[in-house]
Amino acid sequence: MVFANPTYLWALLGLLVPLAIHLWSKKEAKTIKIGSIQLLDESNSRQSSNIQLNEWLLLLLRMAIVALVVLLMAGPQWRIKGNKNVVTYLVEPSLSQEKELSAILDSLAEDSPVMLLDEGFPIWEADLESEVDHATPNYWQLVQKMDSLTSDSIVVFTKAYVQGVRSKRPNTQKKVHWVVMESDEITDEPLMAIEKASGIQLYSKSGNGTQTFLKSELLTENYSKTTEGDSLQINVESGPIKVPLLIQDSITVNLFVENGFEVDQKYTEAALRALANYLEIQIDIQIKEELDGSVAKANLNIWLKEDNPNQSEGRWLVFDENPLAKNLIESGKQQDWFVLTSRLTSKNTVEQRYAEQLLQVLDLNNELETLLAKADDRQMDVAKFKPNYQVPKTRKELATLKDITLWVFLILAILMMAERIISYVKKQ
Repeated sequence: MVFANPTYLWALLGLLVPLAIHLWSKKEAKTIKIGSIQLLDESNSRQSSNIQLNEWLLLLLRMAIVALVVLLMAGPQWRIKGNKNVVTYLVEPSLSQEKELSAILDSLAEDSPVMLLDEGFPIWEADLESEVDHATPNYWQLVQKMDSLTSDSIVVFTKAYVQGVRSKRPNTQKKVHWVVMESDEITDEPLMAIEKASGIQLYSKSGNGTQTFLKSELLTENYSKTTEGDSLQINVESGPIKVPLLIQDSITVNLFVENGFEVDQKYTEAALRALANYLEIQIDIQIKEELDGSVAKANLNIWLKEDNPNQSEGRWLVFDENPLAKNLIESGKQQDWFVLTSRLTSKNTVEQRYAEQLLQVLDLNNELETLLAKADDRQMDVAKFKPNYQVPKTRKELATLKDITLWVFLILAILMMAERIISYVKKQ
């Protein structure tokens, strides 16, 4: 038996806990002096022996339960002999509707196992293709679990999406051949619609396997709002498409200015007006002299003063001069806290694009950026995508590791029930 996380085996020291409790309860019997033992009955030695036997049995059960819990944490695996004559085929769920791939799979030998590249490696079933979840799998995490497959050779049909690489490049002793199904066709996918004063702006993802970018267009026809008003139905050639609809409200910016920062105030207001024209949205600039309850509700609070506002609520851009800073606006030490690192001039507001940095601080496109990240169709090159192959040097390394976590869990459940039953029956 081997373990995926052997470090957890240090927790086996916890076996000393039930043993210590058992020995601690074995205190010396209390001696009571009496005048006569004529009326006392002789104790049943067999009954005392049974009690002691039950105590030791419960102790062993409890120690076994602790040991099995530790084994589950360590990830128990059993070595089995691999099959060199069989090739296992893994298919990414997003390829379930690919006709070209279906033709390849149909031509395989009947004894060649075909599984989905997903948790647990479920068997591929053609009649369940429409129900397959098309979420991008974590490729490198699944590579570590491929050691449990009995085949020494594995062929993986995948899209190799960039968003599916979310961990450290793994090592494997399996011969894995990656077949990347590349797509050069540029496709458009509507993500979200935003209702502005000028109309409804539709944002779509456009790209292929090498690039993904965002484009927008003003809708004039072939669309309708749903009854709830939170979605938009767009009529296209392939059929109606439903996307979320956001109504863009006005933006409130609180501006706290002290004497000597009038020039900075002028450049900040000009940048906000430029953003309002670019985004086609109303930005209400509120000049404040003192802190009040509006700071938590405002989209942004700009502090153009030498002192610190000492506020934890709301989103803040605070002046704190730093000659070593690389950018005009940098992230602060806490969430929703940004620092204006220099006094504003006509030169740095243009060269460092002050208005664009203010737009990032406002974070108006957070939901749109989240949808775009999920729809990222960029693909990785095979050379950069595949894991590190390690040539097995011993027979143990050649063996296939089978996960036995389920069996250990079943044994643990049986022992826990046995311990509870014995404790209840024997009153211990």
